[in-house]
Amino acid sequence: MCTVIVGFDPGARTPLVIAAIRDEMRSRPWDWPARHWPERPELVGGRDRLAGGTWLAVDPRRERVAALLNGWPWDGRMPWEGSYPASRGDLPLKALATQNRDPLAGEDPTGYAPFHLLDADAHRAALYSWDGRCLDTRTLPRGVTTIVNTGLDAEDPRADRHTPEFARTRPDPDLATAEGVKGIWGEWPDLITEAARSEPRSAGTTPGGDPSGLIAHAELGDGLVWATGSVTLVALDRDTVRYAFTEDPADPEAWRMIEV
Repeated sequence: MCTVIVGFDPGARTPLVIAAIRDEMRSRPWDWPARHWPERPELVGGRDRLAGGTWLAVDPRRERVAALLNGWPWDGRMPWEGSYPASRGDLPLKALATQNRDPLAGEDPTGYAPFHLLDADAHRAALYSWDGRCLDTRTLPRGVTTIVNTGLDAEDPRADRHTPEFARTRPDPDLATAEGVKGIWGEWPDLITEAARSEPRSAGTTPGGDPSGLIAHAELGDGLVWATGSVTLVALDRDTVRYAFTEDPADPEAWRMIEV
């Protein structure tokens, strides 16, 4: 995951709304969101077939969501350099398995490449950031926040450009009566479609592209393509979780509601 937009307001009818954009190598296989983990049958999320983990999962029983972004190491290396004994994709699953509010309880972060882990429900939203040296925990403020690979970085071009527009259009439906993607997330799907039809963002080592683009695409040579592969929408209150997903953000008709 490379961009997660979080609308958090515990006083709203829908305290938490999320738009999560996943950028990955096109060749890396994955599965659509479902209950993929027999040892955690309550969790719903997309599955990375190579490592078995996920970039985002929800627990509809406890109305809770966890999302993962690759982090940027403190020493300036590329985020994918180095080898690590544990897969970051396990972290959202482990976070939702915890019964307390510390999703990293008992975890040794040194086993993981740098990451940002969002853990959120209707009462609290927190970001846990590991850069390979320090673990930083921050509570998200009320309002709309954009999380990128450098964490809560208001000066990042994506955050600077898109946070105001997503904040202005932040949906607040009554999930007991709201239906369909537009009925739940309002203008947010349209903003994602607009972004997908605009100039994309390139990889950090690839010249060109729009650094403020929400949607990514980079030709890396030898047939390798790094790009946005899917977008997830989540909305939850104290009783209900709603989940929508698309692998074609440029097509407004491609959204599908996921059964939770």
